[in-house]
Amino acid sequence: MTIAIENGRLLIAGRLTRSNILIEDEKIKSIRRSKFAQVDSRIDARGRIILPGLVDGHVHLHDPAFTSHEDFTSGSRAAAAGGVTTVIEMVLSTPVDTTERVKSKIEAGMLGSLVDFSLHAGMMNLSNLPNIASIVSIGVRSFKTFTCKPYYVDDHTLMSLIRETASHNAILNVHAEDEETADKNFQRLIAEGRVDPMAHSEWKPNIAEKRAVKKVIDLASKTPGCLHISHMSTAEGVRIVHDAKKKEVKVTAETCPHYLTLTRKDVRKLGPYLKVNPSLKGARDASSLWKALRSGTLDIVTSEHAPGERSEKEGGWQDIWNAWGGIPTIETMLPVLLSEGVNKGRINLDDLQRVCCTSPAKIFGIDNKKGSIQLGSDADLVIVDLKMSKKVRAEELHYKVGWTPYEGRKMKGWPIMTIRRGKVLFQDGNVLGEPGDAQFLSMSM
Repeated sequence: MTIAIENGRLLIAGRLTRSNILIEDEKIKSIRRSKFAQVDSRIDARGRIILPGLVDGHVHLHDPAFTSHEDFTSGSRAAAAGGVTTVIEMVLSTPVDTTERVKSKIEAGMLGSLVDFSLHAGMMNLSNLPNIASIVSIGVRSFKTFTCKPYYVDDHTLMSLIRETASHNAILNVHAEDEETADKNFQRLIAEGRVDPMAHSEWKPNIAEKRAVKKVIDLASKTPGCLHISHMSTAEGVRIVHDAKKKEVKVTAETCPHYLTLTRKDVRKLGPYLKVNPSLKGARDASSLWKALRSGTLDIVTSEHAPGERSEKEGGWQDIWNAWGGIPTIETMLPVLLSEGVNKGRINLDDLQRVCCTSPAKIFGIDNKKGSIQLGSDADLVIVDLKMSKKVRAEELHYKVGWTPYEGRKMKGWPIMTIRRGKVLFQDGNVLGEPGDAQFLSMSM
């Protein structure tokens, strides 16, 4: 089966160049300016921009205990509609810390997902540290741990995990917020009777991330291990990562669309619907995160898609501590970055391609197939219309939970077609793909 994508514009050496792409047997066979004479089918990109299919490095799509929130099928439909062709599924609540549990999730993904996928294992601690070697042997090389509750590990455990993952050429992926800071603030807030939505924002302020990021980087600097810091939200954290990279510490870091575009001011309006962990911060932090993406201090953007049902959010108006922490984000990640990033000059297309495609594929060891438009790579592509403007409507999205924090916001720049391994999954607002032929991607570091 051969497919030609014609009249598109690709980023080649940082410049948009009109090109045609030939797809054969799910791979990119040729890229050239002239058209291909004989093919089985043709797709006219009409001068629009073609990016690699996005690689979302941190998504909560399928937890057996929370399939009412999302599952591989519903979540991957939303991914495809958002230009995401590869997800790296993150453990949410049900542990993924043995070979049996990893294999079970792989099976669920292969049966249910429309997009290709890999996995993070977790939550890691001393009791499951001995399982790291066997999990690596089946292709999972990223392991999640926490410096705060509910999965808190102490410094000895952190160092043990860093050393063990390093010995297997794997990554330790850390949720970095300081537990001592959080606990002191929580006790104070409870004593004051604080149950309002803003109390959650005060629970783990900027200094909680600053202290934890510094600690884990200091520990990692003493080893040859690879450290990855999840969902960074503060200017202080950015500065620490910047300085660590100058000292050649092996650290990478991510942020998310909500930390780039939503702040505490929005929490005052939407309350528990914007309860996320880490909490949203201020405008200065958001500005720092955008700058860090441009400079390369922050390596990638991930959705950290973690939807909760409306009923689990609504209760937070009365008691924020009982509300679900997480928001649906995977389908709107690319529109947010195109609209608020590229079209407003905060980042350029080259930055976007780096932080959403090439870098996540490289960090998590799947760049032999994903994250770039080059000969031999999987034919994973997204065609975007930078000029398309429309309002975000939950009823037009594909989440099970039926709501979005961006409801009614006008976005300029949308994906109009998503192609995974040469198969059109999404076109002009319609998801066309069906589950059953997703591939599990083994990480190779």
